[in-house]
Amino acid sequence: GPCMAQVFTDNSPSKENPIVAKPMSRPNSSSRKIVPILNPPPSSEQGGEGSQAQTLNGSDSKQSLDTSQNETPDQSEAPSAATSVSPSPATFPRPLPGAPSTPLTPTTMKRVAGFDSAMLRAHFQGDDLSLDLPMMEPPLTAYKQPRGGVVVETKIGNIQFGMPPETIKDCLANGLMVPQYFVVPTVAFVRELGPNIGMNVAEFEFPAYCNFFFYRRRVTLIVASKEIERRIRKVFQETLFGPENVDVTQDFVEGTPKENMPDMQRELNFFRVFPPGSGKLMQLGDLLEFIVFDEDGVAEIEKTNEDGTSDLVQLQWRVPSGQTEGEYVIIQDGMNGGIVPDGVSLPKEPFNVPSAIHDNAVFEPPLFGVTVLGSSHGFDPTGRTSGYVLWLNKRGYMIDPPPQSTALLLANNIPPSLITGVIVTHCHADHDAGTFQKILQEGRITLMTTQTIHDSFLRKYAALSGLDPNLLRKSYQFRPVKIGESIKMRGGVFKFFYSLHAIPCVGFEVFLGDKSMVFSADHMNDPEKIKALHADGHLNDWRKDQLLNFPWHRDIILHEAGIPPIHTPMEYLASLDDDVKSRLYIVHVGSNSFKPEFKLKPAPVGVENTLTLEVEKSENAAALEVLDLVTGIDLFSTLTIEHAREILQTAQIVKYKAGECVIKKGDEGHSMMIIASGKAEVRIKMLARDERLNDERMNDKKGNYSPRLIPGLGKSSSFSSVGRNSSALSQMSIAEAVNSDSEDEEEAAAMIQTEAIAEDMEDAGKGGRKDLNDKIDELEKSGTHIQTTVKTFTTGDYFGEQALVAPDCIRSADIYARTDMVCYQFQRQDFNWLLHGTNVIAKIERMIMARQDAVWELIGMNSLLRLLTPTQKTQLEQRCMPRYYAEGEYVWEEGGPATVACLIDSGIFKFVKKPQKGGRRRAPSVFRHLGPPPPPVFNPGCFVGEIDAFLEDKKLQTTLCAKEGGQVMLISKDDLLEFFTNAPGVLLAMLHTQFVLEESKNKPRKTRKSIGLRKIVKDKEDMGKDGKAMAECLAT
Repeated sequence: GPCMAQVFTDNSPSKENPIVAKPMSRPNSSSRKIVPILNPPPSSEQGGEGSQAQTLNGSDSKQSLDTSQNETPDQSEAPSAATSVSPSPATFPRPLPGAPSTPLTPTTMKRVAGFDSAMLRAHFQGDDLSLDLPMMEPPLTAYKQPRGGVVVETKIGNIQFGMPPETIKDCLANGLMVPQYFVVPTVAFVRELGPNIGMNVAEFEFPAYCNFFFYRRRVTLIVASKEIERRIRKVFQETLFGPENVDVTQDFVEGTPKENMPDMQRELNFFRVFPPGSGKLMQLGDLLEFIVFDEDGVAEIEKTNEDGTSDLVQLQWRVPSGQTEGEYVIIQDGMNGGIVPDGVSLPKEPFNVPSAIHDNAVFEPPLFGVTVLGSSHGFDPTGRTSGYVLWLNKRGYMIDPPPQSTALLLANNIPPSLITGVIVTHCHADHDAGTFQKILQEGRITLMTTQTIHDSFLRKYAALSGLDPNLLRKSYQFRPVKIGESIKMRGGVFKFFYSLHAIPCVGFEVFLGDKSMVFSADHMNDPEKIKALHADGHLNDWRKDQLLNFPWHRDIILHEAGIPPIHTPMEYLASLDDDVKSRLYIVHVGSNSFKPEFKLKPAPVGVENTLTLEVEKSENAAALEVLDLVTGIDLFSTLTIEHAREILQTAQIVKYKAGECVIKKGDEGHSMMIIASGKAEVRIKMLARDERLNDERMNDKKGNYSPRLIPGLGKSSSFSSVGRNSSALSQMSIAEAVNSDSEDEEEAAAMIQTEAIAEDMEDAGKGGRKDLNDKIDELEKSGTHIQTTVKTFTTGDYFGEQALVAPDCIRSADIYARTDMVCYQFQRQDFNWLLHGTNVIAKIERMIMARQDAVWELIGMNSLLRLLTPTQKTQLEQRCMPRYYAEGEYVWEEGGPATVACLIDSGIFKFVKKPQKGGRRRAPSVFRHLGPPPPPVFNPGCFVGEIDAFLEDKKLQTTLCAKEGGQVMLISKDDLLEFFTNAPGVLLAMLHTQFVLEESKNKPRKTRKSIGLRKIVKDKEDMGKDGKAMAECLAT
């Protein structure tokens, strides 16, 4: 946050160098050459994490970064707003302490789609200024930022396109001055499914703080419209000054006297005074200036130099013909300096996430403790931003999750299923950015904070995302905490309190058994300063006493530090007695702040350094664990508290040693298992050549494979042969081939063959065809079975659920304990008694039918749904019901209610205009999707459904008709909305859409379940001889 507010007390941003927008002068030239600023990302992954200097045609820059000095720039080095910043890298300020001494190596980026391009294309109707410009020689120089975004050197200084979280760390680590000019992407956050979903790529808080407090100048944001400017101002109001009209009475236990509450508005106003002692409240205009693209899609940035001259750079926003994503053309000195895509390039893998611990490592959550995911602050170029997991009875609460927190958990071998809630302390970007991401990822999280902080969080991210606050609010469960109340959760007791900070912020104490810990959150804990604030009337008597009586006697103390006045000075913490310091762990501060004489220690980072307190296991700990596991499974989400007794009575604990067989292929199945701790793996035996060829001959004689039916269900119409051939060879990944519930060994075996040959190809590389063929010959001639692991289960995963409804279920795969493992086992007869009268059995039966209809494979054919997690795919396939439509039959009609969506399974479907009675036709519908218009027809793999009509109970705008007879998988409105409730990120990705097309790379499926290795290679020879490319093709 604005922790440097008191460092520069006599230099507010100068207004001698205004940024103005002038009427555009249009240079004339016959040249129409357009130079791309950055070449498309290379297909092969590259290592490293640093900025890559390039000229705008993609060639490497010969200029090197001067990062040999690691001193902090003093106040005299910080440029004023009137200073002309040279674009030469050699003149940039030296990096902050802890920055690497040399530039890091390039990284491979991922393109983020510009969903709003169609809207902006309609908004900007003017001429394209860039078409008549000559090409600049040499082109401007650009830097790919490791975390995402592009920095371009221009005559007015650096301009950055896109602002992912912690973007200023990239500049500080590589000796680049943090830019003054930032182009806000038209899409402020990532809506694409994957590890980056929900990431804010317009994180302008820390760039603004850095420019204001370090460089003493305002940051200039270039935005697409006045509406975006309004939304950014709203965001900054919440993050810099707090709520406009703050009233924390709602956050205290009912009946609390007002004199026993802080005067929050008075406290916030104290931190807002700048310069100190001036009595003037800091305004947004002191930190921000805006330039809005005009009606022609042009923004002009003019900078006045000290000698009275001025420099001008223009940006032209446009959507090239035949494309759906926008781009910016940079115009300097009347020439085309290059092109930057509107979409923000992000790393393919989460940035600054440690390599995963050994795969066999198992994290056993403590009964009481805390894992520190990061302990530094937003200005530290090398440290990981603060974030924590508090453990209570082996389940975790994330505290201020940092960006990419899910990837951090997985890297530390912490299954996300162990996380039961998120605590948000306040709304600065280095504390809440990961929370918004967490909301949109798998599962519906529980958010805990005060009502005041929650409302601020909701206003901030509704403004940032442009989403309706009510829709955003439905994507998580909110549990308000009260100050002065003992809140009981998972056998522990929480006591929250308001800390002393620039915006409303809560810390807390937590107790379990006879142990306790305290988390200060961001807090100015300096007794002398607190007493002075009381003397000046900013704090009442109760507030002074509450702040001075910090609970230093707790067993673990996590306390922040930083630069006053909104953080606690390290000097005060160093003055505490040795007994307190033995239990004290410092967070939110860089490693360079720890001086030997302080005798203070940073909080240790990583799961291996989890801080634990030894407490006795409660009497109901085992029962709590069983209920946690069962209620965490979507199949059993509808079970009520009335079922708790039977669940506890029927659960049988079983233990396995590493390497021990849990389930044997061919055995009769009688039970389902849920893993409480440890890991298991599914092992598949690949058929030897003779057996495989015999199976193929048998399949050829029998024709297409007929799926197994559920015993007792009969020949349901669900298995009509009109559907896509369910015996087809799936082209999904190994993890998908044998998902968390699937036990189809034969199909998984085919996947293993494909995967194995893909790995061989990758090893072979160019010129390795002969060696590869030798390997294939050796494998095919082998008469032995090869056992391969195709799936790993961990805590919270379950398997064997089909045995609950199929009396003669035969296990079709081997499952072994990879590590020592503890499971809870449920026998069929016990569970049938328990589930009688519920919809759980029906869910399992629907899931089995979906497996037989190969719905999992169908989901994998869709360009968006293929990105669902295995759990989400399982939840979606449970909700799919097959239905055949003859040629000319309507699936739904325009003007009717929205009752179903569908996945096209076979045949061809299209949108049509249905003639009205009397020969009259309705006016054409307006397709409210973002991107290209609907295709002429919808093929297998397409998802079709009017999402907005489901959400808003509006009438349908389309008529979907079968052009050729075929089968679809129908999903009812209620089922789809229930699915979205548990997968809010999927809803966000599909919002405002009427269809999602099939994955273009999909090809017709093979008709046999197992095919020879030689044939796989032969079929792919036309894809090129490069081993890695072929491997990637086969792996997908």
